[in-house]
Amino acid sequence: MHKVSPPLSIKLSIPSEFGYERVVREAVASFARRVGVASERVEDLKTAVSEACLNAIEHGNAQMPGTRVDVNCVWENDVLMVRVLDHGLRRYAGHVAPCIACKVHGEAPPRGMGLYLIAQLVDTCGFESSPDGGNVLYMSMHTRAMA
Repeated sequence: MHKVSPPLSIKLSIPSEFGYERVVREAVASFARRVGVASERVEDLKTAVSEACLNAIEHGNAQMPGTRVDVNCVWENDVLMVRVLDHGLRRYAGHVAPCIACKVHGEAPPRGMGLYLIAQLVDTCGFESSPDGGNVLYMSMHTRAMA
């Protein structure tokens, strides 16, 4: 009889303060390397996770002292799934794709590229509501080449 192993996972919870995204970035990178994510993809993941945490701190939690950002990473079936949860003081209402040319030419503010950047760095990403309230930004990355 073959015993099925549970998926590997880590959970992190950080204060909703700028700077703590670095702690998450390094922990997720270490976990990703451990489960076999290629080193160049780990660098992409580090950037995406940092952006997601910064968005959770600034936008979801509205930089409210005492709130937290929770990060769950699960590796199963050669897919690393990362979920960044804020506590929804500001509910995610969708966003408009940035006009990169406008930003390059100074016709639009330089900020507002985080979600676009995340989408370019991971295989899939999106938002969902947490059953406990809050916003969940999820992202996934395949640890093996897709056929």
